[in-house]
Amino acid sequence: MRRARQFSMKQRRSPWRRYGIPAVVLVAVACAAFVLFSSPGDSPNIGEKLSGSRPDGTPSQAAVAGPADRGEAKLAPEEEAPVRVPVSEQKEASPEAAAYRVVASEIPGMKPEDIEGVYKSTKDPAWASVRVDCPGEEGTYFLFTKRGDDGKWTVEQSIRADEPEYPDNENVLLAGVPEDLVKSVYPENLALEGGAEGLLVNPVKPGKLPEVEPAVFSPPNPVTEGVDGDEGKRVDEGLEPIRRAVEGYEKDHAGIAGAYVVDPKGGIGYGVRADEPFFGASVMKVPVMVAVYRKIDEGELALSDSFETEEGDWAAGAGWLQWEEAGIAHTVEDYLYMMMTQSDNVATNALVRKVGGAEHVNEVAKDLGAENTVLRNKITSERAIVTGLDNQTTPRDMATILSGIATGKAASDVSCKDMLYLMYQNVTDRWLEAGLPDDVYAANKTGWLYKVYDDAGVVQEGERPYVAAIFSKHGPDDVEVGKELIKDVSAAAWKAQSHK
Repeated sequence: MRRARQFSMKQRRSPWRRYGIPAVVLVAVACAAFVLFSSPGDSPNIGEKLSGSRPDGTPSQAAVAGPADRGEAKLAPEEEAPVRVPVSEQKEASPEAAAYRVVASEIPGMKPEDIEGVYKSTKDPAWASVRVDCPGEEGTYFLFTKRGDDGKWTVEQSIRADEPEYPDNENVLLAGVPEDLVKSVYPENLALEGGAEGLLVNPVKPGKLPEVEPAVFSPPNPVTEGVDGDEGKRVDEGLEPIRRAVEGYEKDHAGIAGAYVVDPKGGIGYGVRADEPFFGASVMKVPVMVAVYRKIDEGELALSDSFETEEGDWAAGAGWLQWEEAGIAHTVEDYLYMMMTQSDNVATNALVRKVGGAEHVNEVAKDLGAENTVLRNKITSERAIVTGLDNQTTPRDMATILSGIATGKAASDVSCKDMLYLMYQNVTDRWLEAGLPDDVYAANKTGWLYKVYDDAGVVQEGERPYVAAIFSKHGPDDVEVGKELIKDVSAAAWKAQSHK
């Protein structure tokens, strides 16, 4: 049993129903449990004390921009998007070369000496891990590499090694990696288990590394779609403060941010870094929700269907199901409620499994027009070193998905209304609303990990709703700074959309 599992709770029923107002409110015990076990975002405060879970993180994807002290990152030439070769296609002659290419092309300031060691698996010679100490405060990572039939090595997965007391929180992402490589991340645990002293695998000195161009990210150029005539001035008034917020986040906090706003009824869209890949964090639960409702529309699932959680669904982070034993059944309705209102990671992973896995969710995202949204891993408090190894999306993609929900096109009309109703009941962070008037609400989904702050939702402005998707990465570890960014962008979008 995982240590986190020792703290179990009783099963409860969700307080909402498909056709109408909730029949009951959350029971006091469940509310208290949620407050204790789940903090704003993707990781619970109490979890840091009980299980070592944290608002997870690592550096990021193809991009950070940063002040001079962040290293050699540079802007892409104007109007030119950076070329990003998928991690799965980056093949090298050695594990360390494969790892270095992945991190150096996406994390500013990386140098060959940051590759600390290579660990060859004794259980499976086709596997090796590479320890990378990233510059600044990004931390230490292990990248797990695999040799293909052609003798070339590719990077398969990575973890940020900062939880030696509770390694299961990180290891949840390492299914398929040889056990000796997984255990070698924290060799100090071997002595506690009565195992061999030191590493299970001996480190190998890194060999020759490839020359890699410095990290490049999308330029913060405003983009528009379908904007003309009288709409132009209004959109410009919103775009300018959005651009300032994005550039200020880079200048003042060494972070990369992007946003996209869609006015479905007006047929327009606008934003900054609309197509930059970002860590999806818990905002990835939006396409999962659509996938579930489409199965309901097709008659393959019903809200009343009940199924059990499995060991493989477990993940640290938000939600109370992580403290419950595997094998307890809940209804689809309850899983949806926990996923979208409490950001429960176990509920999410159970639903992904039920609808056919990550590949099916990705097919649904593409069908919705979100070509660059990819669910690669389980939803958890942990993440990979770069977005190319993790769950990723873009501001334009997520705004597109939410626009489909807002207009009743993502699924049946009744299912789309259900989805909006669920998101309105979100009891975790509502950063998007911080930029709105007190009497205006958003049907939103927030996600945050270490140095990653995201929020996306539908704002009902009279009879003309609009969608805003705001993402960031490589920012400070102070969540308040990330919240302020989202507030500023949200306020700018509101000003443009409300004509005020």
